[in-house]
Amino acid sequence: MKGIRKWMAIGLAALMAGGMLTGSATAVFAEEANTDVSGEVRYAYWDNNQTPYIEQCIEEFNKVYPNVTITLEPNTWDEYWTKLEAAATGGSIADVFWMNGPNITKYANGGILMPIDDMIQEQGIDTANYPAGLVSLYNIGGAQYALPKDFDTIGVWYNKAIFDEMGVEYPTDDWTWEDMAEKAAQLTKDDGSLYGIGAGFDTQCGIYNTIFACGGYVISEDKKSSGYDLAETQAGVQCWIDLMSSGVSPSEASLEETTADAQFLSGRLAMYWGGSWFLGAVKTSDLKDNIDVVELPSIDGKKATVIHGLGNCIYVDTKVPDAAKAWVSFLAGETANLISAQTGAAIPALAGTAQQWVDATPEINLKSFITSSEEYSYPYPASANTAEWQTYEADCLKTAFSLDVPVADACAELAEKMNGVLAAE
Repeated sequence: MKGIRKWMAIGLAALMAGGMLTGSATAVFAEEANTDVSGEVRYAYWDNNQTPYIEQCIEEFNKVYPNVTITLEPNTWDEYWTKLEAAATGGSIADVFWMNGPNITKYANGGILMPIDDMIQEQGIDTANYPAGLVSLYNIGGAQYALPKDFDTIGVWYNKAIFDEMGVEYPTDDWTWEDMAEKAAQLTKDDGSLYGIGAGFDTQCGIYNTIFACGGYVISEDKKSSGYDLAETQAGVQCWIDLMSSGVSPSEASLEETTADAQFLSGRLAMYWGGSWFLGAVKTSDLKDNIDVVELPSIDGKKATVIHGLGNCIYVDTKVPDAAKAWVSFLAGETANLISAQTGAAIPALAGTAQQWVDATPEINLKSFITSSEEYSYPYPASANTAEWQTYEADCLKTAFSLDVPVADACAELAEKMNGVLAAE
């Protein structure tokens, strides 16, 4: 899909154009206290590793808005969307909450989200200071429904202590898929106590990247057809099945019971494909001194990473609109972005702050995430009913990852079901 790398061109140039910001995070948000705005803002999110970052944001926010209470509602990924769906239909929804590309259209068209164009104008927020791709991602029907919080790409995290123990050389940014597979084999113990890599079913951290690297695509640019019936797309899936069948990964059942990131942090996996957001978990792990990250390996000379980003939304019927707007505006501002950079929570979206995220943890090769976003990034595949066809995606492809069904058969069934969803959009 020629041109699908548009994120690189339209987003990251703007992100890095602001130059280095100076001063501590506590010094940036220097305004007089505003006591006119008050109320309790419920804030829902799905990554508890970012709680320390959010707590620091609240501390700074309350220096300006002392009469606003931010109540945190952290959830796991699966819990988050289940609760949000129930809350949206039942009316007990958080005032401000995280949103992503696959779900923004559904909730915007469903009348759940508040358009924030007036807020952006009133607060003097310049959306040109954020990656254009992220801004447009959260603009539905000409209305803006979220301000970008961060962006993310994918890398291969690895445990240096395990590499040292097994006498395997560390990976480098110029490695290939064959290099990775060979290292995974060398790092796997026959007794099942250690595996070279987690190769279970995963979209953003797994197959989407290899699908693009193999020249395929998940969904056509016009959002009308699935790419899973293409040989190139199926080749991107097959990469992982080959790893799974070679025995260098725990089984799909094992990885569904205990996720790959958890197995990696417990020392059972030597390598883990994960996003830049994983840094927060790394920095609080007992293994933090032994973990580094490297760029994704190339496949037949080509690299690819999925790029995505989160936005903060406001519930359309919030009872504290002024307080909610103040909180969203703060989270999009310089102080919150610097806190994100300095705590390692995520790569901040505001222009000029991404490099500080890299510089805050010099012992880890975080520059690899910025390099990948600039040089070989592809936007996260999404359409109006992403969640619906992703359910079929998981159901069909997990049969292949369980080694029960050939990749071609699983993908053919998925393509048919996915095309049905897309035709109804």
